[in-house]
Amino acid sequence: MRAWNLIVGLTCLWLTACSPQDELTDHFHTYLTRVAYVLEVPVPPLSPPPALAALPAQRDLTLMPARISSGLLDALKLSQCDLLGLVAEHNGPAGKSQSAAGQFAYHLQFQRGLDRCVAHIDDAQLAAWLSELAQLKAPLLPIYFWHMMIAEPEVRAALSPAQHSLAFNSQGGYQATLQAFSLFARLQTQANQYLATPLALPNIRSEIRLGDLNEDLSAELNQALRGLYKNPYFGQLVYSLHASAEHLEQSIDFLGQLAHVNCQGANAIKAERLRNALQHYYIKDIQPYFTELDRQFVQLAPLLQASLTPPAEKAEMMTDYRQQLALGLESQLYVRYRALTLQHAKVWQDFLKRCELSPKRG
Repeated sequence: MRAWNLIVGLTCLWLTACSPQDELTDHFHTYLTRVAYVLEVPVPPLSPPPALAALPAQRDLTLMPARISSGLLDALKLSQCDLLGLVAEHNGPAGKSQSAAGQFAYHLQFQRGLDRCVAHIDDAQLAAWLSELAQLKAPLLPIYFWHMMIAEPEVRAALSPAQHSLAFNSQGGYQATLQAFSLFARLQTQANQYLATPLALPNIRSEIRLGDLNEDLSAELNQALRGLYKNPYFGQLVYSLHASAEHLEQSIDFLGQLAHVNCQGANAIKAERLRNALQHYYIKDIQPYFTELDRQFVQLAPLLQASLTPPAEKAEMMTDYRQQLALGLESQLYVRYRALTLQHAKVWQDFLKRCELSPKRG
């Protein structure tokens, strides 16, 4: 027995020294090592999960929006709507170098300005011209929003799967990611509202200055992008779920040996020690981590699903990425993770029931 323990211990050291320092893998390795020690069998190897689908290249996802130009007479008309300054800034040097988020913000601000102007102007001829312009520009909003989601560096980096898991003790970056994804979902809804009815944005009260509305939008977008800057949280979250599913599947294969454990007589001690290993190294250690992963993904996934809906021309190109991790709670990695957590629990439930044991409380 002592010789066997030495072999198991040396194997653990070798695996730890040779494996990458991923915290999730380390916790699973400790859990399975303790079970293997009681079963007196070799520790099973834990292999990394296959790579998740990458976000397709920006150049492949980009669309060319139609350009709607205006002349001097049009500019004079826009001046009556307090929009000439916004247009001049967009057409100036700063506007020409705007990021994808800046481009979207401009077009949403312009559409808001048209909406507000038509609602309060007395000139029927001008109102008709503005309404026609709004109808021409409205289809551009979803395109510019899409470009922001796939081309803005901070957003694109945030949506890229990571290569290591989230830390166990804290999941830094979650709140900033939640705030950004919530904003994106809201802006995507507004863009689609304008597409359906170009002059239909609700709740713009006449006493609120258009400039204040635009400043609020710019501030919200800038705050969201700052929150995503060098924030790999979402990529680590989806990797954590993906790797958890992989390690659960490997664990289930190994735990098939529980079916052959003799629970009777003197062997009842072994069954109790296995129950203790489950309690200490999985229920108290890994399971709370899973609870946090699950809770956070459930919050974020529907927001991403709403925000990252591709135009019809790019839907096929986005199929793999969306099916794996951007279809909300139907995302393949989440469905697989949930199924394997239940399957892992059933393996232990069957063992404990057969051995007439119950999980310890507390």
